[in-house]
Amino acid sequence: MAEFGRIFCVLKRTELEYHQSTEERASRLARLSPAKLEALNESANNQRSFVETLKSLTRSLGLPVEYFSESQLDQLKPSSLDLVLSVGGDGTFLSCARHFDQATLLGLNSDYQPKAGPGSFGALTQVNRTNLEERLQDLAQGRFRIDRWNRLQTEINGQLIPRYALNEIYYGQPLSYRTCDLNITQNEINEDFNCSGVLVCTGMGSHAWHYNAGGSPFSNELEAFGFRVLFPNLKRPLKFSSGIVSSRHSITLSPERDDYVLSFDGSLEVIQTNLGDQIRIFLAQNQGLKVLGFGVEG
Repeated sequence: MAEFGRIFCVLKRTELEYHQSTEERASRLARLSPAKLEALNESANNQRSFVETLKSLTRSLGLPVEYFSESQLDQLKPSSLDLVLSVGGDGTFLSCARHFDQATLLGLNSDYQPKAGPGSFGALTQVNRTNLEERLQDLAQGRFRIDRWNRLQTEINGQLIPRYALNEIYYGQPLSYRTCDLNITQNEINEDFNCSGVLVCTGMGSHAWHYNAGGSPFSNELEAFGFRVLFPNLKRPLKFSSGIVSSRHSITLSPERDDYVLSFDGSLEVIQTNLGDQIRIFLAQNQGLKVLGFGVEG
């Protein structure tokens, strides 16, 4: 593999492993419904089987993969020349993207289900049980490309924040049941909102939380980002409550109370803001996440 220095593989901790991680959690496991317990066990078995197949195939193809658990993320230091395989679902991929934003990433869905039900679809993952062997052969033979996926970035009071969001940024109250008052400026149009916060998303993220909140998906190839105000007070006419913003522009949020938070891709490591702060959100320039791609581009 002359194209990459090292290949790291990060393995998801399954939900079943989480419930079994302490005696206290394990003691409550029986409180789950029989259907939920069955789904947890099925998912864990799918992960175990997928990893066994992955290890067998990488050995036979001569791919020098090094395996690590998700709990070891902070210990890994891949360089810009390395490849990181995330094995799990979208959550595992996003965790790797936050930790290893200089390396090239490839998402593998270990519990793939193409339809609704137990398991996951994995919008950010490109490899699953149906194409695992084919994609590993492509990797071994160098039949791939490196795409760059758009990410969001912020400035607070003119200071650039060194964090990125691949899917979305949430801004609002840290407690979801509390409303927030904030001002949004986009395309030189200004509006005050009493709402449940605001989502700002990439094209990739427009298919996730943004879509479930009623937003329209758009292509990640579009050099633009979207935003949607969550449950705005509609007792008066609003100039806007959502939109698509060109990469040449940005939106600015200003809280009208203290202690609102910025969360990047659902991370618990939030940034707290204060009354009157100016939070500018935009597409990060020349900071796209490197992601391995296969087949015809687009």
